[in-house]
Amino acid sequence: MFKLIQKETNRYATQQINKKKQEGSLKPKSVFAQWNSFIARNKKILFSNHTHERVMQVICAGLLEFASDYPYPYAASVGMSRDRFLALLTMLHLNNNDAKAPWGQPGYDPLFKIRPIIDTLVTKFQDVYTTEEQLTIDEAICPFRGRIFFHVYIKGKPHKYGIKMFELCEAKSGYIYNLEVYTGAHSTKSEHNTAFSVVDRLCDKIKGKGHCVYMDRWFSGPKIFDHLWSCKTKAVCTVMSNRKEMPKQAFSTKLKKG
Repeated sequence: MFKLIQKETNRYATQQINKKKQEGSLKPKSVFAQWNSFIARNKKILFSNHTHERVMQVICAGLLEFASDYPYPYAASVGMSRDRFLALLTMLHLNNNDAKAPWGQPGYDPLFKIRPIIDTLVTKFQDVYTTEEQLTIDEAICPFRGRIFFHVYIKGKPHKYGIKMFELCEAKSGYIYNLEVYTGAHSTKSEHNTAFSVVDRLCDKIKGKGHCVYMDRWFSGPKIFDHLWSCKTKAVCTVMSNRKEMPKQAFSTKLKKG
C-alpha cells in the first residue's frame, strides 16, 4: 500500500508540474516548483504526522500552528518540516487520474481515487482473520459534510450526515469482514442497490461455511433467505409482514395490527 501511495503521489506531482509549465503558471515559490520526489522514508513519517495531527486537533488552533509553532513538536522530531508535510498532503494520490473513466461512460467508478486502498483493506480484513459463526449486516455512516453526490442523511444514526457503507461484521467483536460504500443510484444497474444484491455481495466470501447472518428488516425477505440457505448460510432477521413474497399465513392478526 505504501509503495502504491509513493508511486501515485509522484505521478500526480509530475503531471501537475508539467501541466503548469505548459500553461506558464508555475510560480517559483509554489509547492509545485519546489517539489521533491516522495521517497520511501517520507511515507510512514507523513502518515504518523497526519495521525498525530488528527489526535491533537481538538487542542490545536490549526494545521499550520500544529506543524510549526504549537508546543507539540512532533513533526519536527521525526524529521519533516512544515512545508514538506503540507507539500506531501497537497500531492497525495492513490490512483492514476489518467485511467479514470468519465462520468456516464462504461467503467466509471465514483470511488476511483480511493479504490486501490478500499480493495486492499477489504482483502486484508478477510485474509488475516477467520470470523466466528455469528455475523451481522447493517448500515454505517462515515461522518462527512463535504460536497459529494452520494452524501446521505440517516436520521437514526449517531452521525446523521456522511457516506453510507454496508458492512458485514462479526457479531461478538464487531470486526469488519467485508464492506461496501454506497455510491448512489446506478442508472445502468437497477438491481445494484437492492437488499438482495447488497447481501449477496457482502456474503460472497462466507458462503458454504455454515455462518449465520443477522440482519434488520430492510435486508430481509424470503428471496434472500432461500438464496443464503442454498449457499449453506443461515439468516435471522426482523421482517415486514407486507414485504413482497412474505407468506401471509405466518403472521397472526395481533402481529398485523402491531
